[in-house]
Amino acid sequence: MFNLKQLATHLYRQYALITCINMLEPWERKLINGFFLVMLALVFFSSYWYLPNYLQNLLQVLTPPAWSGQTENVAYVAQKMGTS
Repeated sequence: MFNLKQLATHLYRQYALITCINMLEPWERKLINGFFLVMLALVFFSSYWYLPNYLQNLLQVLTPPAWSGQTENVAYVAQKMGTS
């Protein structure tokens, strides 16, 4: 079984082979890796910040009123879908 350092090295090699960043110069490699890490951080942050609220609104719209225990009518759901 891999230890943590070998696993990280193996995963980075796979990433380098898939993206072909081995052909780039070292400063280009750092720039591309930095850009990738910033994009990954933004995806994680936006998922943490917006996804729970979005999923809650989506479940309120998709589940029937009898399932959610609320007495929403069709007009209210349609209005909610229009403003979301």
